Amino acid sequence: MLCKTRQASLFRGLILAMLSGVFASIVSVIVKQMVNLHPGQLALYRFIATFVMSMPETAKTGQNPFGPRELRFFLVLRGVFGGIGYFLNFIAYRYLSLGEASVIIFSSPVVVTIFARVFFKEPCNIFQSISIILTVVGIIFTTKLPTRLNEASIAYSSEKIYGLLAAVFSLFCISGIHLVTRKVRSVHQSIITLNFGWVGILEIVFLTAVLGNFKWHHCGIQSIYILLLAILSYSGVTILVMALQCEYAGPVSTVRAAADIGLAFVWQIFIFHDIPDSYGIIGAVLVLVSIILISLGKWLSSKEGNFLSCKRFGY
Repeated sequence: MLCKTRQASLFRGLILAMLSGVFASIVSVIVKQMVNLHPGQLALYRFIATFVMSMPETAKTGQNPFGPRELRFFLVLRGVFGGIGYFLNFIAYRYLSLGEASVIIFSSPVVVTIFARVFFKEPCNIFQSISIILTVVGIIFTTKLPTRLNEASIAYSSEKIYGLLAAVFSLFCISGIHLVTRKVRSVHQSIITLNFGWVGILEIVFLTAVLGNFKWHHCGIQSIYILLLAILSYSGVTILVMALQCEYAGPVSTVRAAADIGLAFVWQIFIFHDIPDSYGIIGAVLVLVSIILISLGKWLSSKEGNFLSCKRFGY
């Protein structure tokens, strides 16, 4: 019974992280489909939904909606990372293939693991060291740098460069979200989500007004897309907060990344009929292997992992 309880506790956060990755992957498909609207406008819908849907639960808590005084700075900082991160995230999905964007953006487990070790003293082992090397090499293949170095006549288009830069900076912003969430994990999830929403709204309105434009969406199916984007975005953010409140930042970002990257290639092939080349496949495999190594290392270094191993192998 004790073994089962520990195992359930270990994997609860990872299952929630996987669901968050699935929702995020579906949102990326919606962003890719709605080409007539600026990615920043779609990101704004995401944050409006996050803010509005978190209000009733925040009111039920009876707590200050801005959170404890000593943690308000971190709640706002999480929203700042979120606003920039998802603005760039949606731009990357627009100008890159889903597989390329996902491999870069969700390489965040490496960044999260490094900084979680530095700031939160979370355990780190040889698996994390190997995964860093594999992830860097995987991103190099995903961006097809070997091809560009061997064939000088092939150059990146301006849209490709825009998408790659957006994906890389989004990677660091999303990693920041994970780390700050661990810092404020004692705050109720609805309050975390509410502050994430209002800060993101202000930031996205400014960024889209300066760098893009606002348009009315088409009637019909796009209204359904926007509704789905709103619901799935709120659900994904809420589930991610719950996952980070009960599990290390490293494993959560790892499992979420694995789910998103795997599904991204499925959608890319079967929905957008874009077959990834050998470089993209090699890059994705290397990043996924590094993600698996991080998960394995985190599990083996945990008390639950040690307990289950001792129980299973009799030592």
